[in-house]
Amino acid sequence: MTTTHSSFPDDARARRPLLALVTALGLLAAACTSSSDSPTAESDPTPTAGDAASADDRGDTDDEDESEPSGVRGVTDDTITIGFVYLDLDDVRERGIVSLNFGPQDEHMQLMVDRVNAAGGINGRQLVVESRAFSPVGATEARSACLELTEDIEVFAVLGAIRGDEVFCYTQQHETVAIANADLTTDRVERSDAPYASLNASRERTIQEFISVTVEQGRFDGSTVAVLSTDAVEVASDIAIPSLEAEGVDVAFEALVRGDGSLGGAAGELAVGIDSMKAAGVDTVVVVGDAVIAINLFIGAEFFPTLFFTDQGSASLTASRSDFSVFPEVYTFGGPPAVESFTDPRFQDECVAPWNEANPDDPVVAPTLVPEGEPSHTTGLLIACRGLELFTAIAEAAGPELNNATFAAALDGLGDVDFPGTGAASVGDGKFDAQDGLSLKRYNTDAGENDPLFEVIDS
Repeated sequence: MTTTHSSFPDDARARRPLLALVTALGLLAAACTSSSDSPTAESDPTPTAGDAASADDRGDTDDEDESEPSGVRGVTDDTITIGFVYLDLDDVRERGIVSLNFGPQDEHMQLMVDRVNAAGGINGRQLVVESRAFSPVGATEARSACLELTEDIEVFAVLGAIRGDEVFCYTQQHETVAIANADLTTDRVERSDAPYASLNASRERTIQEFISVTVEQGRFDGSTVAVLSTDAVEVASDIAIPSLEAEGVDVAFEALVRGDGSLGGAAGELAVGIDSMKAAGVDTVVVVGDAVIAINLFIGAEFFPTLFFTDQGSASLTASRSDFSVFPEVYTFGGPPAVESFTDPRFQDECVAPWNEANPDDPVVAPTLVPEGEPSHTTGLLIACRGLELFTAIAEAAGPELNNATFAAALDGLGDVDFPGTGAASVGDGKFDAQDGLSLKRYNTDAGENDPLFEVIDS
């Protein structure tokens, strides 16, 4: 077959803030149980490694608490102070952007911290958590939260919704440990001056494993393949397309939207792309990132290829807003969805039961049974339980002399971790995206009300 590599015009990496924001918030609902590096709103310009300064260089040591051993910020003989950042979903609901409600995430985290302390803390130290919510609209509030936690409070580490290049405020500019929910990349790890890990599998690893598994099973055999992205163009061009080609899959068309940032502009470019894909005989589309607009345009244009979603969160979100039953097959790849995580015995015992005991009038219920407008505590508790599980395991392994160096050594040598709600995970030996146990899944057109939309398939 003769391959025609085509793409939409590149307007110097045009900004797409609205598309990115809608995508980031939509995918967040599945972020804690998916394995993808979900798209995020653009951050402040990224500092270079040379811009980072140590605490001694800044003269910060003069202001440190005299009780702190060896000048380690956030660590005293008796306590370890950590930060927790999370998206202010009340703000975006009021703006009418999305209706996500994960409940009081600061209270979820505080409850989990209290449990760690009740069990003796970490190597004899009690945990103190400082939680900060920030609006996901733009990067201003995320930056402010970073500066307050690192410069004013001087925490040892920060956990939670650290989006994309925003991690450098912690790991470069303030040499503060970061454990993010997602968005880890090899480049960000290499450019960080403090230990950095994520709960979910990186987008790089997820895409590469996804493509390897599906190619091995012959799911691309005889297909004419296109790669589509509206908000993660660089990921599509730098990871997805090279991974397909490395596995011997010929990419006949690249539908990479680089428009003016408006929803109308994206829709217009997609419409042209659909016509081109039809003309090229495309019958299989690999979707990278957000896809709600694209898939509904496919349906309107009566274009029904087999779909491969590299982002499980995007697949779930799109399935809730589009009719997947008209497509021959729809595949994705990742960890268990929230409905499965909820039933995990360890999650029930260590996360759900303590919350229900402390909050009998606001119990955790299965995600599918949450009334409209009420908080879905499952996602909030998964974020808190998993983040604290990883931090605690690393900090305990670091030993009583806790600092960035001992934490980094413990992170690199930790090995297996068992996450409540999502099971197998591991970090170490250069791998810092924790979640393992990823699996190939196919859309289940016969799924019942309490069944996952995507069922695991082995072959």
